[in-house]
Amino acid sequence: MEMLLHLDRIPRVHNILAAGFGWILLAGFLVIPGTFTSFKQTEAYENASGDAASDIANSIVNAINNVPLVYISAALSGVGALGCIWLWYRWRKNYVWLINRIFLPTLLSSLAGVLSTIVNVYSAREGVWSVTAKIAAIVTGSCAGVSLGLFLIYNFWALKGVRKQHDEEFPEEYRRKEKQKKRESVMEKVKRKAHEPAIQPGSIV
Repeated sequence: MEMLLHLDRIPRVHNILAAGFGWILLAGFLVIPGTFTSFKQTEAYENASGDAASDIANSIVNAINNVPLVYISAALSGVGALGCIWLWYRWRKNYVWLINRIFLPTLLSSLAGVLSTIVNVYSAREGVWSVTAKIAAIVTGSCAGVSLGLFLIYNFWALKGVRKQHDEEFPEEYRRKEKQKKRESVMEKVKRKAHEPAIQPGSIV
């Protein structure tokens, strides 16, 4: 409860680091499609036929188009992910900050990576899922799933516990709010929710 209320205790540099690690992670996800192979555009495949074409296609699909980009993408993704994990551990009790600065940006970056992979495969690579394309889809999809899971857990379970604790500590304020809610119409509830200030400036919760 104390960590949640004292949001100003988070150093500005950690907000900058959170944004930086998020952008680094996104850059890693967006670089990897440059390593996908497209065997139909190679001269060897066009000049081959029958079993020879199948063998060439298999060897090309299992190859990596641009090895240096793989290392760059892996380095960027690793640095971004480790940075986010470190900030998550450092501020693990500040649920609001984690939701807005770590989980949600990571989820959006991962979804951008998944979308970039799919678009690249079915537009520039003619639907060919090479080894690197499959790995990219698995990594970005897994990252999106983990981020979504943590977002839901913290937003709908952890914060609910904090609000319950707050209501127990201030019962009179809780009863007053409950009476006010019961007297509200549907439109009044919508207006109240729309104008209700977030716990943290720029927050979605």
